[in-house]
Parts: sequence; structure tokens; C-alpha cells
Amino acid sequence: MQVGKYAKTVVAALFAAVVVAKSAVTDGLITPQEWIDIVLAVLTSLGVWVVPNAKRSEDLPR
Repeated sequence: MQVGKYAKTVVAALFAAVVVAKSAVTDGLITPQEWIDIVLAVLTSLGVWVVPNAKRSEDLPR
């Protein structure tokens, strides 16, 4: 398995999870707005997965 192939998605999902978890645990209750934030974070991570990675800089013409 090539880690680089999924690195962008893993980083996006990790940061989304951290942001949503931070807001959800501040009061110990998940509100409807926080559920919307969770859904948006998941959709954003999926959007990052759909967009292909850019070519490496040494492969690009100058």
C-alpha cells in the first residue's frame, strides 16, 4: 500500500475529526449544530479524497 496516495485524505480527516471533537466535547453534549459540523467535516474529507493529488514538483516541467 502506498501511504502517499492516501496521505492527503488522512490528514484532512484527522484535522476534521480534531476540530469537530473539540467543539463537541466542550459541553459534553452533541447539539444539532454539532451534528451538522460532523457531517460537513466528513463531506469535506471525502471531497479531499475525490480530488487527485498534484504531481510531484520534479515531475512538473519548468
